[in-house]
Amino acid sequence: MEKLFNQKTIMISSLTQEGQPFISYAPFARIEDKVYIYISKAAEHYYNLLKNPNVAIMMIEDEAEAKTVFARVRLSFKATATMMQEVAENIWEAFEEAQGKEMVQMLRKMDFDMFELQLHKGRLVKGFGKAYDVELKDGSWVQEQVTEGFGHSMKAEL
Repeated sequence: MEKLFNQKTIMISSLTQEGQPFISYAPFARIEDKVYIYISKAAEHYYNLLKNPNVAIMMIEDEAEAKTVFARVRLSFKATATMMQEVAENIWEAFEEAQGKEMVQMLRKMDFDMFELQLHKGRLVKGFGKAYDVELKDGSWVQEQVTEGFGHSMKAEL
């Protein structure tokens, strides 16, 4: 799971003002159980998230590294987005570490705002028949295997 969080971008799905789904991607940084995206007022997501803070995000294994494109490792979450009025220095530092200091400093001079994504229950897929519900419990990521029709589940810390 950490390998996916080490990527530089996430897929993000929001709803338009007309209630239609819209998907794109955004550079991100993570601090513990929160994800931060820095997006431009020119981006459709910006206004979608202001109108409706419900969002879905996904990180997915690079096709070049996957054993098969039919079972790429992926992690998705439902989340709630909040535009931040003030951004703490540790968030800027995490963003600079993830995206590069020069790039972030350039973007800070433009029409971008930081959004905090509060992650809710997620889904981790590690391959065929290896799907897990994922959530944060007592400061640790916990996964519970999703077993449809098998009558049992497994729990493990990630």
